Amino acid sequence: MGRKKSYVRADVLEAARDLFWDKGYEGTHLQELVEVTGVNRFSLYAEFDGKEGLFLDALRLYRDEAEEAYRSVLLHEPLGLPNVHAYFDGIKFSSDYAGCFMINTLSEKHVVTDEAFSAAKSLSLKVEELFLQNLLAAQAGGHLHDRDATALARLLGVVDQGLAIRGIVSPSNKHKAQIVAQLSFLLAD
Repeated sequence: MGRKKSYVRADVLEAARDLFWDKGYEGTHLQELVEVTGVNRFSLYAEFDGKEGLFLDALRLYRDEAEEAYRSVLLHEPLGLPNVHAYFDGIKFSSDYAGCFMINTLSEKHVVTDEAFSAAKSLSLKVEELFLQNLLAAQAGGHLHDRDATALARLLGVVDQGLAIRGIVSPSNKHKAQIVAQLSFLLAD
């Protein structure tokens, strides 16, 4: 008869998510995962298939949380430019800002599995789709005349990803606000 688990899977995933988010896949060592999760190596391998599996599960947890956060703002009815502005205005940096776990994962393409890379990439594409839905609604409401909504949605995705990186370089909300203020020009008719 096997031992009873002495840990809660969700707690382990949250602790691992935070460590991977802060240090990246390559920068995180198995012993650090043991320490932060409180789960021994044997159990990490048995439950998660080791570091690689734990990373993927932690990444999926983050992706699901991030997707819900995007959806809560960008699918607010009625769809349109106010949602786009509300999303970007809502981004806040802190002194310990570690960027976006998904963007950090995309930058580690050379070391993460194809499955992990695809999970990160899929969120980026979903976010672009959410931007596109709002831009199309704006066009249907008579705004953004003669603008390529798909290209503009991609550009908003790039701005979003760039802000995630900018927040690591300079976590100044004042600088972020200056950048976001330029969206009014970008989204003007």
